[in-house]
Amino acid sequence: MTRGLLSRHLAITFLAIPFLFLSGSDAFAQRNPEVRLRELMSVPGKVISEAKSARPTTELKLTGYRVEEIKLPRQLNVEVRGQQVAVDKAWRVTVQGGPFPVRAMPAMIWIDDEIAGRGIENETLSEITAITFDSSLIREGAVVSISYGEGKEGRMKASQRLRLTREGGNQ
Repeated sequence: MTRGLLSRHLAITFLAIPFLFLSGSDAFAQRNPEVRLRELMSVPGKVISEAKSARPTTELKLTGYRVEEIKLPRQLNVEVRGQQVAVDKAWRVTVQGGPFPVRAMPAMIWIDDEIAGRGIENETLSEITAITFDSSLIREGAVVSISYGEGKEGRMKASQRLRLTREGGNQ
């Protein structure tokens, strides 16, 4: 190899090495926070509140909800109510019913008057799930509802309020 070609080859190699290390899952997840949320959709959680309705309610045919507490494998820094906080738990809130329509506006899951998170539909459109890191939302008697878009006026409420198990939530 000529000296110029060797220098060029080494320069390209040294430029590429940092990108190889950055392609690990942590770096990828940091650049793509949606990846981390998608991972939290399938990890095992502990059910801390669940309700089922014998009769579907609202035009979305809501039949119930489930709230699961998820212990994170490590502490994360996330934004909650506009502030960076360290968390070691997340809550997966799932609304059941449908089949839910796929719309231009995203499904939003609410707890009382706060958005818990943007919903993700399952394959059969029978559940919409959101992840929240805000522990203050998970409390006895709170109301779970769903809307398309962030408007409060279009929300449809689950027929039963949150009833937490002894171990779960902020009682």
